[in-house]
Amino acid sequence: MGAEALAAALVFISVGALTMVLLQSDSPRRAAEQRIRTLNKPHGDPALEGQGLLTRSVSPLPFLRKLTSTDNDWVGRTTLDLQRAGLSLRVSEYLLIRLLTAALIGIAVVLISNASPLGVVLAMLFGAGGFMVPAAVVRHLKGRRQSALNAQLVETLQMISNGLRSGFAFTQAIELAARQMAPPMSDELEYFLRDSRLGSAAEDSLKALVERTGSLDIEMMVTTILVQRTTGGNLSEILDNVAETIRERERLKGEIRALTASQRFTGLILSIYPAFLAVVFFAIAPSVMKVLITEATGRILLVVAVCLQLMGAWTIRRILTLDV
Repeated sequence: MGAEALAAALVFISVGALTMVLLQSDSPRRAAEQRIRTLNKPHGDPALEGQGLLTRSVSPLPFLRKLTSTDNDWVGRTTLDLQRAGLSLRVSEYLLIRLLTAALIGIAVVLISNASPLGVVLAMLFGAGGFMVPAAVVRHLKGRRQSALNAQLVETLQMISNGLRSGFAFTQAIELAARQMAPPMSDELEYFLRDSRLGSAAEDSLKALVERTGSLDIEMMVTTILVQRTTGGNLSEILDNVAETIRERERLKGEIRALTASQRFTGLILSIYPAFLAVVFFAIAPSVMKVLITEATGRILLVVAVCLQLMGAWTIRRILTLDV
């Protein structure tokens, strides 16, 4: 009875917090007070003057507003990661999703284990894993978006180079490429053009492009352009050379993927075959395998085996990941 009451209370708290975030909005009085405090606050950096006057509140929940204050380094890194992943979530919303995921997974484990001591320990472990699941999803989306940007970069450089040869200015050549390219490259080029229209210097807009994407290839392109703007030279020819360098890197990456295909397939088999064998053994001899679930020692061994298997899969993936 106590376990059911605890689970019900946790579910009520989680659902209530999510409902407040989705439905509650900042009052006009609170928004006005925040703007007045921003105006009265002295700015040490003139570049930051006026920042935040037209932005949304960090979070309607006080405890999340305190956790996601702009003075926190984690908030800055998380904001950049969400931006690089192409997500429009606020940091407070992202943190709330992680907390709710951990709470729901922990509650489910507690209910399945009937609130036994081992079940509580497992709930904490699985809850910690659930807390990391949204972060893994963001990393996956960020890596996929960066790969898409790198795949479009050679074509983008060729379009900019052709535009410069045709007599366009640098900004006009980028605008031409933005109209021709597909997302996500067109989105990033539009951000660059928007910053330029708002009065930002071209160098600052290019640096913001590198920080916003986190792509090494785009950083190489921007560094080349900045050096050319300082020392001079034929920019179209320089961009052609950069495109050829990136094309060779992509070819080398393809060769490495082809040479390591067998090893990566072996690593995949080694990662999934224990789970497949466990299913087969449960089907063949359920009376023997159920000891892993019914007995406390069996549950401990099962948890240890799962942890070791995950560590092995992660190690194999890290070994087979080669940077070019």
